[in-house]
Amino acid sequence: MQKNLIFTLLIFLFSCGRLPESKGEFNEIIIITSEKDKNIIYYDVNEIFGEVINTPSEEPIYSVKWVKPIKFKYYLDYKNILFVSLDNPPDSTIDRLVGKFKNNYEQNLFSLSDVYAKNQNLFIVSLKDSVQFKNEVLSSSDWIIKNVNEKINESLENYIYRNGTNEELELLVNNHFNINSSIQKDFLVIKDKLEINDFLWIGRGYPYRWICFDKITDVTEVELWDAFNLSVSENMENVIISDYYKNISYISDDIIKIQGLYEEKQSDTGGPFLAFAKFNKMDNSMLLISGFVNNPGKPKIRLLKELELQILKSIK
Repeated sequence: MQKNLIFTLLIFLFSCGRLPESKGEFNEIIIITSEKDKNIIYYDVNEIFGEVINTPSEEPIYSVKWVKPIKFKYYLDYKNILFVSLDNPPDSTIDRLVGKFKNNYEQNLFSLSDVYAKNQNLFIVSLKDSVQFKNEVLSSSDWIIKNVNEKINESLENYIYRNGTNEELELLVNNHFNINSSIQKDFLVIKDKLEINDFLWIGRGYPYRWICFDKITDVTEVELWDAFNLSVSENMENVIISDYYKNISYISDDIIKIQGLYEEKQSDTGGPFLAFAKFNKMDNSMLLISGFVNNPGKPKIRLLKELELQILKSIK
């Protein structure tokens, strides 16, 4: 059985370059390890991939699926895969699988791209025991998450722009705000107040997603939250920003991210929002681009990530 598994793995490794598109949910992480090793590393892995977003219910950013080595061949064309092997306790099947990679690369922790499928991350982890796993893998968690997020964004970008972009909307936005936006094809103008107060609200139908652009003058970073609330109350009369689960973080020296929840007055619904503010310290102005998701009773994390991708492509 073990020899057959190794032989199958090598066939996949050295097969020709006609790679299929990678499978799985956009945020799915496949972890291939033995039951013994899983029991040891389970909580540490959850620490790496356990981040949640309140939408308002808690939704995990990453979806972790554990797979036994004997079934590994059914998951080799998924987007993000971790092979994990600990020498202690010994487990010949997973140890042999990971050993084939380690013999070629001579590292305890490394990643490969597009081995079995396009747009794929393959992480190889081969360590002595749980102590070394904690020391090396947890200390490398930022690097792992960065690589996973790159594949997530690449996958989402391929999906949302599969029919191209909305060039008419992009021209409107780019000319007014002097940016280089990438707007999904099926977005439409909801409210245009560009000539009055530099505000534009665009979006698409069910499940509802909105993106708002607003240039605000005479504002500082300290005043960001109040300025955001004022922008929403003046231009989106049906929307109320909640203080619950508010989170503000720096993306760079001049870009700040806000996350939180909003409510809609008329429909008695709401959902998550995110906003990015880019400051121009020369004239004390900021470009505020915000995204809102409304999908009652259903998952919202993917929709939120799609908005975030479009906003980041516009504001950076």
